[in-house]
Amino acid sequence: MKNTLLFLLTASFLLFQNCSPAKGEFGWAVSSNTEKGILEKELFVVTDYKMMRTGLIFSPADIVHYVYKFHWSPFQINYSSSDEFFISLEKESLGFVEVDVKKKMIESESYTLKDRFKNLEIGRYNLKVAFEGDVIDSVQFDVLPDEGYTIREDDVNLTETDEILKYSR
Repeated sequence: MKNTLLFLLTASFLLFQNCSPAKGEFGWAVSSNTEKGILEKELFVVTDYKMMRTGLIFSPADIVHYVYKFHWSPFQINYSSSDEFFISLEKESLGFVEVDVKKKMIESESYTLKDRFKNLEIGRYNLKVAFEGDVIDSVQFDVLPDEGYTIREDDVNLTETDEILKYSR
């Protein structure tokens, strides 16, 4: 009885794990809007991505290239090379509002989804990877002005004696 129960628990765990969506990792690269001619921009291929999820900050002048790499072969969990994934880009504006949706197919040789975004406005974004209406994975990033955040002089109390308080405002 114990062996049968153990077998059923193990089998259900493995079945659940194989049916759950494949999570992966996001990779990022940037190129400039101004460095290349029109033909060069369209034919430019990124081959080196930095794999990360946090601390993502881009400039509005950047072309943001991303790759979503599955941790294991998506074909092992019943995705086929003809299945379409949806990439949704949402911008924060009183909640997140969808600004772009693209259909992508898995690149069978690398098990990845790749694309790029250009001319992004300043703000916080959420990038989602979905299959058949279910979100598989998502990541947030920010697009900040080239100048970054500025501090007005009247916000800083120059007579403050504690240097930490003086320069932390």
